[in-house]
Amino acid sequence: MGRTLYINQTNKPVIERDGPSIWVREEGRAGRRIPARLVDRVVVIGNVRLDSGMITLFADNNTPITFINTRAEETAVVLPYNHRLPDHYREQRALLQSERTIRRFRKWASARRALYQLNFIKKYAPRPAQRLSAGGFGEGNYQEILKDVRKVGERKWQAVNGIVTALFRNMIMQCLADSGLDPHPGVIHRRHNFGFALDICYVMGGESDIQTMQFFRSSGLGELIKNEKGQPVVTDSGIRNIVHRFENKRSETLEKLNNTIDELFELMREILS
Repeated sequence: MGRTLYINQTNKPVIERDGPSIWVREEGRAGRRIPARLVDRVVVIGNVRLDSGMITLFADNNTPITFINTRAEETAVVLPYNHRLPDHYREQRALLQSERTIRRFRKWASARRALYQLNFIKKYAPRPAQRLSAGGFGEGNYQEILKDVRKVGERKWQAVNGIVTALFRNMIMQCLADSGLDPHPGVIHRRHNFGFALDICYVMGGESDIQTMQFFRSSGLGELIKNEKGQPVVTDSGIRNIVHRFENKRSETLEKLNNTIDELFELMREILS
């Protein structure tokens, strides 16, 4: 399992290609060389100067690059171009072959999403959790519970959850690529760019909510998110807080994500049989 390379604007880094590696220069620090083969995913946060050779290097290594800003807006995603059909193109197209298969996928996705949402409820709303099962509550119930326990406004929540979700999306795209799946032909997010990745991100929503809630329960929260011109913005310290937590839970999240993809393959095989 390779590592994720996070590039933040804090120390004004300059990233250049150096053969099969990248060379990172930051203010007040010695330069460092990172072999591209050791990196699974790249996340660029804020205004960073990049050498175009760095982007093509990671594209050659089938490594997705996600660009986001501190206002939780995902501004771009870079994936390698491949003119060949994905390994499991036929299986994915089967999900869209009829209204029946679309409903079957939606039912599977909703049930799996409810399991992850139930994890959130058990952790932060134990009393309602005693009365619920994965099939015993709907999306509206979950959103009401979430709104009640988070105790922060919608704009603040979305400012953090948007960044957390972008990290999840980046991991999901890498896992889909490793599994030979196309990130684009979505079922729930049909005709969207990266629609299939968005479908899996939808399924994993309860997990990203847990990490967002943990951010808001951090000590020194006032230094992690602030208002700028009336809009909540995650600070550099807040970005480090989010990234550190995400990496600490990386193995656990990967296991859940791979289990979800394994279930998805079972569903596709059943539809084709």
